[in-house]
Amino acid sequence: MVKVVYGENVTDGAGVHLNRVIGTKKLEDIDPFLLLDEFRSEDKNDYIAGFPMHPHRGFDTITYMVEGSFTHKDSKGHHGSLNAGEVQWMTAGKGIIHEEMPAMENGQLWGYQLWINLPAKDKMMAPKYRHLTNATMPLVKEDGVTVKIISGDYNGTVGPIELIFPVNYFDVRLTHGTFEKELRITNLIYVHTGKVKIIADKEIEVTAGNMAIISDFDKVRVQGKDAGFLFMSADPINEPIVRYGPFVMNTMDEIIQAVDDANDGTL
Repeated sequence: MVKVVYGENVTDGAGVHLNRVIGTKKLEDIDPFLLLDEFRSEDKNDYIAGFPMHPHRGFDTITYMVEGSFTHKDSKGHHGSLNAGEVQWMTAGKGIIHEEMPAMENGQLWGYQLWINLPAKDKMMAPKYRHLTNATMPLVKEDGVTVKIISGDYNGTVGPIELIFPVNYFDVRLTHGTFEKELRITNLIYVHTGKVKIIADKEIEVTAGNMAIISDFDKVRVQGKDAGFLFMSADPINEPIVRYGPFVMNTMDEIIQAVDDANDGTL
């Protein structure tokens, strides 16, 4: 089955304009993926307010910057700049407070925030912060296809992150040719440039700003000309998901504890 999900315009943080495709009323989550936002604008008023200090618990947050730059700092002493092409992979675990603010006052800011759930046994692990430069993320070039591997493996080339469970996260660019990949149970294609043709049991066209959910197939083929998309795949955790703002746990009692910990400064 291939299902198309259409992006929604929302604001988050201190007023950043986003295209949200996971984390909406239409698609609250798709196990293990909890949220996918695209921020992409040349108008500084759409992004300049940024994401001031806020807490997280219970999942991974992955920020992928395509163009522009952010500064980052958190309650564990990490700080730095996230520049074009780079990735900030943060495991919130038992709790972290961080901010992401634009390091620019004009020009195009383009990037993504992806949230990936953690299993119950790992939700209270110690937080981790990993900064991935362009040099650390493999770039596989084939006939008309370029695949940037943020995590997972593509045709024998493996990304730089060791994860609790396997997650494929690629940025794929097509000048022509065909991208092919074996599938897991949950498979997502978010089109960010042009339009692509997804070939499974039938052909479905998906245009920029929208996402396809692919299930019940062993392999997918994607074709396009001067197009691009994010490819994300993983197997579900199959545990209860209870979320409240920046906290994602397994029970409401755990959510209440997270709120209490944030309020009393013990997160």
